[in-house]
Amino acid sequence: MTELDTFFTKISDEKPVRLFLPIIGADNRLLIQCILKKKEGNHFNLLFKPMALPVQDIDKDISCLINLDMGGQSVSIESNIVQVINEQTLEMVPQKTITHEQMREYFRVDCAIPIIIKSTIPAGFGGPEDDWKIMGTTVDLSGSGLRASFNTAPPEKTQVRLELALPTAEETIVSTIASPVRITKITDKLWDAAYHIDDIEDEDRDKIIGCCLVAQRRMLRLKVQVRNSQ
Repeated sequence: MTELDTFFTKISDEKPVRLFLPIIGADNRLLIQCILKKKEGNHFNLLFKPMALPVQDIDKDISCLINLDMGGQSVSIESNIVQVINEQTLEMVPQKTITHEQMREYFRVDCAIPIIIKSTIPAGFGGPEDDWKIMGTTVDLSGSGLRASFNTAPPEKTQVRLELALPTAEETIVSTIASPVRITKITDKLWDAAYHIDDIEDEDRDKIIGCCLVAQRRMLRLKVQVRNSQ
């Protein structure tokens, strides 16, 4: 039995999932709630509410990302669309599973966006030493962590509240709890820090993953443009 076979035996039938659906001519993926209905083998169907699936706009040449909860652990399945069965059903075939521990490397993208780290102690509950915040800029980003540059030294071995301003159509602020993995002093006024996300709402993680998918698609398109111009 393959790893995918084993994984699918653990999924309950008619499992609620979140689908990042590629759209023709768009960088952004459409995030849709749907139901995973198992079939024979590894093939499965995704079932949608009426009018939720934009059948004519689906980019069937690009793999989809499906996110689901497995016993408290968030797991993603990279899958291909086999066929559009009807306006409420897609037939899918999985390619690989990705845990959010693997997400750091798998969906890590170069992405420069504003970031703020601050004390995890709410305002008014701690002393003066807990009333601090440091602003910086991300270097790369993933669904489970990030790397960022700061002009002030971030605290070492200290869990922080980390806020990101995602570059969506309307600016989206995502708040997480994160721990430093590595902090390196580059110059007297520049620090490079890597953080692992410890606690985040599923909806906010989806927003980060969606941002990463947009950046990834732009980079792939740039590579094609450069290759074709040579």
